[in-house]
Amino acid sequence: MNVLSTTWRQLVRLRLWPVAVLLVAALAAVPVLLSREAEPVAEPGVPTTSVGSAKASDELAEPVVAQATTEDRSRRRRVLGMRKNPFEPAPLPKPKKAKKASSASDDKTDVTTSEPPVASPVTPVTVTTPVVPAPKKKTYVKGSLIVRFGDAAGDSLTRINLQKLAPLPDDEDQLLVYTGLTKNGKKAKFLVDSTLDATGDGSCHPHPSNCETIELAAGETEFFDVVDPETGDISTQYELDLVDIK
Repeated sequence: MNVLSTTWRQLVRLRLWPVAVLLVAALAAVPVLLSREAEPVAEPGVPTTSVGSAKASDELAEPVVAQATTEDRSRRRRVLGMRKNPFEPAPLPKPKKAKKASSASDDKTDVTTSEPPVASPVTPVTVTTPVVPAPKKKTYVKGSLIVRFGDAAGDSLTRINLQKLAPLPDDEDQLLVYTGLTKNGKKAKFLVDSTLDATGDGSCHPHPSNCETIELAAGETEFFDVVDPETGDISTQYELDLVDIK
């Protein structure tokens, strides 16, 4: 049994087991064919016909191997033990039959489709910030002055826009009068009352001891003492700061 099983495994491994099966079948068929009775010999000159011989002749007339047709060649045959070709294309899938249309599609009734509502355009709301107008630039009369004037002993001086021929400190008590600018426009000229004694950065005319007019440039300061003509005492002291010439 070991020899037979080993031989059978080798035939299976070498893919020769179909040949071995055919040989065994042939060996088994030879005794059967030899044990059949021989047909009677026909006498010479007498034709013999039998049904068995006619059937045997018909079977022999048919070809054992039929010619393969084109359709058979196109088929893919699977043989046990046959190697698969990795480069062979896969068979195409069978086309699916189209589904029957539903009964609703066969009806010839008119179906009205409602159009979707058209959305109205939304107007974006823009938030506008109020525009604050820029403050207007303050204008001054040409040749006017920006001065600070007041009691030198006080807490603060009054800022004044002094135009030409304007008096200081007021119209009733005219101690100083702005008469205009010099020829080069860099200094302002003031008419000084005789009761005042001037000291400071300004230049007096015609003489410092006799100050009838005084000239001041921007940034200069002058002090004016009010002198009592009877007693010669100083009653009040005024301060004049020339800030700017417009």
